[in-house]
Amino acid sequence: MGSRSHSEGVKRKGVLMTKRVRLLLLGLAATASLAFAGSALAAFTPKLVVSHTPPTPDTSGTAQIRVTVPRDDDALFRVVIYAPAGYRATLGQAAGATIGSVSAQVQVQEPIAGAVLPITGNIVVTDAASVATQSLQCTQTATHSAYWVLVLSAAGQELRVPMFVDLAVGAEATFSAVKLTACLPSPHIPASVGGAAFGAKLLEADLRVQSVFTSPATGTHTWRAVATPWSPPATPNVGGTVEARAQISLPGRLTLTATSRKKVLTVRGSLTEAGDGIAGQRVNVRIGSKTLRATTSSSGAFRVSLKFKKATRVRVTATAAVPERTPAAQCSAASPLPVRCATETLWSFTATRTLVARVR
Repeated sequence: MGSRSHSEGVKRKGVLMTKRVRLLLLGLAATASLAFAGSALAAFTPKLVVSHTPPTPDTSGTAQIRVTVPRDDDALFRVVIYAPAGYRATLGQAAGATIGSVSAQVQVQEPIAGAVLPITGNIVVTDAASVATQSLQCTQTATHSAYWVLVLSAAGQELRVPMFVDLAVGAEATFSAVKLTACLPSPHIPASVGGAAFGAKLLEADLRVQSVFTSPATGTHTWRAVATPWSPPATPNVGGTVEARAQISLPGRLTLTATSRKKVLTVRGSLTEAGDGIAGQRVNVRIGSKTLRATTSSSGAFRVSLKFKKATRVRVTATAAVPERTPAAQCSAASPLPVRCATETLWSFTATRTLVARVR
């Protein structure tokens, strides 16, 4: 009996010790989690990337505007995107017209906390009356040059994010042609009291605006986004406002020539932006049914060769997909905006050139 009683006592002590250890570990994990969250929420480094399709200047094709916020950063409250001076904006489309598409990723708190949810939709022109309340809350005025709504769908629920468009005037006109402003609800309070549906926090928004922006013919131009984060639970952190920049160097161009000697076809070309070579970029060169790969030199030049068995004519297509890049001297240039520059990117674009070559 004594031995059994002692054994049971040891087991009870062991169970008690295990529970204490588990509670201690949970407490330490919670403390570490709170400490990490506190340090993470102090960060705010949004990024802006802009590109054009096609990449040729003086066209009103599709302007792709992408805003990203790192997952562990504060949530985005408001963003003001400035298109550079020299651009032209075609506004005045009728209410109800679709002028583009949008795809986004948001981190949600429900039904699964921390899950990343993809959402998609269209950019639709609307009228002033339908977004008057949101306009006053976001921009402190109900008067704008145009009114757009990002009409999104997520988990069977429609989400509408107004965007207010203004032609630049006054001091802003010295560096911008037009600005786009949008505000997002706080993910830290319930949707029933004005918070974001699902507790959604924006991680990325990719807008493809069609036939609105016409770019200048040449030169390097800087798009700017002025972004303000939320201070939890629902106070705009004006002091945390930063600038994100995106450089566009026009035109983005791919050249292509072909020469033949002794049935060897040599294809040469160059990849440039605003006349300067882009180094270290891959170019896929399709000659007939074969695809060869080349890498651009420091001047942006590339070359490939292919041996043929007999004389012929062949179609040659070169394609270069230039990804977004980071300039060597990020945020080094002076800004016309009175906020700190957090990030800067170089544009991404895809260029293609085709010719028919004679193999001799």
